[in-house]
Amino acid sequence: MLFVALILIISLHSFDCVFTAQETRDAERECKKHCEGNNEYVTRYCGGLCSSNTGPQTFYCYLGCSHNASTQDDFDKCLPKCNDRVQLTEENCRNDCGRVTSHHELCGDVCGGNHGGSFPLCLYNCDQEHPREYERGYDKCKEKCYAMEGR
Repeated sequence: MLFVALILIISLHSFDCVFTAQETRDAERECKKHCEGNNEYVTRYCGGLCSSNTGPQTFYCYLGCSHNASTQDDFDKCLPKCNDRVQLTEENCRNDCGRVTSHHELCGDVCGGNHGGSFPLCLYNCDQEHPREYERGYDKCKEKCYAMEGR
């Protein structure tokens, strides 16, 4: 009886991990689609940026550089700050994030550190899918991200 209970617990835990991994892959795929569609200069970096290994401070730095650039040269000159840990701060992330989002509260939710994960990608995807600031769909989408993060 104890053996069966142990197998059941392990099976359920394994299912949850697989499901979470699938959600992460889905979030990465969606992020890449949004990133490539909306950011002319950063497109070639979207695959790596949308990895759950990339932290939000780095992610929004690249998007901020793309947003502010009027030429490829402007973008290229901005990039070194995105690879300099000293310049990747919560404040800079909030500024970069604020330039590219219509839901500014998400910047406070994701810019506190530069650790990867599917949570920042999920919120980015919600922002891209529901671009109007007071759209109800964004709130529902955001709740899904918090539920996923809370597991």
